[in-house]
Amino acid sequence: MDKALIDPSQLFLTGSALETVCQWSNTLKSFQQRLSPYFARCEARQAAFNYIQALLCPVERKNG
Repeated sequence: MDKALIDPSQLFLTGSALETVCQWSNTLKSFQQRLSPYFARCEARQAAFNYIQALLCPVERKNG
């Protein structure tokens, strides 16, 4: 994508879009806290959280 075509006003979220992102972030953190007791090792817990975040990302093809 040509950098000249990027509108600077669209680089940052504002208003309801920002609130929605914050809600999703808080919900994901809450889910991770509830799920964390099921993992004895921090490495496995982090890998699971990364996997969940990858599944929720907007990438069309997830081949993980």
